[in-house]
Amino acid sequence: MADSRFKICPCQVKRRITMKKKLIAGILAGSMLAALAGCGGGETDPGAADSPSGSGSGGVIEITIPSYKTGENVGAVFFEPQVERFNQLYEGQYKINLESVPQDGFNDRLKQLAQQNMLPVLVQGGDVDWMANIAFPNGMAYDLSEWLNETPAVKDLLLEDGLEYCTNEDGSIYSLPLATVRPTGFFYNSALWDPQEDLSAMSMDEFLTALGDQKIAFSTAENGWVAALFLTALIAEEVGGVEWLQSGVETKITDFNTPIFINAVARLQELLQNNAAPNSIGAAYADAANSFMSNQAALISNGPWMSTDFAETNSANWSNGFNGADVRASLFPGQVGIANTACFGEWWISASASEEELELAKAFLEFVYSPEELEAFLLAEGGDAPKLEYSDGFKAQQGETQVLADLAADTTEETVFAPCILDMIPASVANSDFGRLLPSLADGTYSPEEFAQWMTDSATAATAE
Repeated sequence: MADSRFKICPCQVKRRITMKKKLIAGILAGSMLAALAGCGGGETDPGAADSPSGSGSGGVIEITIPSYKTGENVGAVFFEPQVERFNQLYEGQYKINLESVPQDGFNDRLKQLAQQNMLPVLVQGGDVDWMANIAFPNGMAYDLSEWLNETPAVKDLLLEDGLEYCTNEDGSIYSLPLATVRPTGFFYNSALWDPQEDLSAMSMDEFLTALGDQKIAFSTAENGWVAALFLTALIAEEVGGVEWLQSGVETKITDFNTPIFINAVARLQELLQNNAAPNSIGAAYADAANSFMSNQAALISNGPWMSTDFAETNSANWSNGFNGADVRASLFPGQVGIANTACFGEWWISASASEEELELAKAFLEFVYSPEELEAFLLAEGGDAPKLEYSDGFKAQQGETQVLADLAADTTEETVFAPCILDMIPASVANSDFGRLLPSLADGTYSPEEFAQWMTDSATAATAE
């Protein structure tokens, strides 16, 4: 077993969720259950149950779970077939149905179900603060610790940082830690810019010099996703920058009046003013992706899941002579990959699940964390499973997708992981406030220092609510 293909930066934080209910959490959870127990549910797919539920009693054990990884969502490309594979494997014994929920309403849907005491058997994540401060301390989740101890095939694959983060003071584990990490770097069009160097091994200064006047497909609307990724990389390059970002894992960052942040914002401002592709200001992510895939920009930052956009099967989305075969990938200068390994995983189980439903849920989690499914996931969406010994077939297939092979080659023992800035600040600031001010930074209305003060004011106000 390859226990460590790369170095995960030491993170000295650990979430402490005590079983003694906090007064405010108890009041919130109790009032929600009392006041809203009879409220109606949201829309579901035709044929789906009005609420996620299970059935069994001697027949097929069947449950319905809400998910945003359905329909046109990019996550559906892998997730829907994965659920179908599980249903086929356990045909006649277990069956999972999916309730389609829009991604922007998914967290609210889970909270609504919790208020009605009708959480699905399998819960696909949710709002991190809600899980940590409401759902988990108030007994809404099933303790996975005993099952993990009895299932080394799963536990032995879990990321150490994630396992530590998800383990509470009493040893309980509610969120199943991740076994994979998907470091985000950037993609570049070698037909427009082909530096012929190891870009991740450069310093940020060397990289920006090599970049010259090449254009970057920024998104600045919505949450400013692409701009936020570049800002994260710029922060990570600063002395103490990775540690500053990691400080937001336990307690959200609210003070941005630090040279680390201000220096990084100053560099981002220069990139927005000198290297932004046409129409970057005010662009949503879809606009940025279109800009890159129409030869209007040489670079775009996004996660490895974007690799499917460069396959010939998606060539209908290309224009102006763009060819996905020309795209290469790299981690950021300083050997930085954007990823947070000290975090909750994707899945948890409702504490209200029956014994039969628990059997299904555990079977599904063991299925998802099987070597075959992990390898299939990595081939579809990129990333690495540091503690999984890869099959020869996987290694061969991974090499067939150039950008995934590039990222795999960059992910070494020297790779430094830094969490995205958007995950380390209050949600309201990350989801809208940050992107809303980016145009003012780009046109010089705000200086880096003023931008930092505005972020501080917004974050302070958000945490005081």
